[in-house]
Amino acid sequence: MKQVQRFVAAAMLILIAAVTATAMDRDDAYHGPAPAVPEAPSLPLVAGQNCADPIVISSLPFYATGQTTCGMGNTYTATCLGNWDNGEDVIYRLDLAADTTIDIEMNPGATEWTALALSVNCPPTPCLATNTGWTGVRAIRDRTLVAGTYYIMVDTYPPPGCIPSFTLSVTADTPPPVNDLCEGAIDLMTLESNTIQIDLCAGYTDNYDSGASCTGSQTLGSDAVYKVYLQAGENFSANMATTGIGPFLWLVTDCNNVVGTCVAGTRNLIPFLSYDAAATGWYYLIVDSLNGCGLATVTIDAPVATESLPWGGLKARFK
Repeated sequence: MKQVQRFVAAAMLILIAAVTATAMDRDDAYHGPAPAVPEAPSLPLVAGQNCADPIVISSLPFYATGQTTCGMGNTYTATCLGNWDNGEDVIYRLDLAADTTIDIEMNPGATEWTALALSVNCPPTPCLATNTGWTGVRAIRDRTLVAGTYYIMVDTYPPPGCIPSFTLSVTADTPPPVNDLCEGAIDLMTLESNTIQIDLCAGYTDNYDSGASCTGSQTLGSDAVYKVYLQAGENFSANMATTGIGPFLWLVTDCNNVVGTCVAGTRNLIPFLSYDAAATGWYYLIVDSLNGCGLATVTIDAPVATESLPWGGLKARFK
């Protein structure tokens, strides 16, 4: 009996180890081998290198350029970020005199595989919020914090081992743009141009995830919503270019069921969408991103029926 119990216990340990290894290997499989990054040097001490001497944010708004983790050392590796804390890191301390809803944005430029963490503890574990991704701006938004002390850590999942230059902003939250949600979708026919410039970092949040069935991938970044009224048979097309994020466009008919009513979608490597309306009605164009946020330019080439019309003619038709 004891031998059976020992066998069962051993089998369970093997199973648990296998499941844990599988979960840990998911990032590794996509990211590739991670080289060892050295711990922080003992001298000279630099502000932000550790929890004892963080970079202090004593008032808002806070905006700093030319920040870096390079040369700071891989000080903390047992945090809520998991594999994403294995690069060199930098620590900020946020002191809030009153309850505040804040937005934190870290723009790493062209550096990929970056991470951002917010915690009441230093080193950060557990965390109040994290944001990780292979490209684009890292952002933690709409976090309502009571007066007190908080810590922000910027890190990487090596390679790269560090971020040569990034900007960090911490601001008091402002209401998102009206078209952050479907309910406030902007009618494309009311715009003065067929080209839309959108800063998805300007208060937009992640409200809609297209799912693989619509765009071929999850869309976990900030998104904005526009709408257009189409007659059955009309073609609607749009293309998208972005800075620092993977671009996604998708078209839905019901904001309460965006995945189930997605009629067309395009993923980041093919940012062109074209759709022939199956029925007359409102369609909602979701301008989205793979993760994080950034600048987006969307150009609308339609709707057209049997002949091509200039944008001015289209606007006249819909007034």
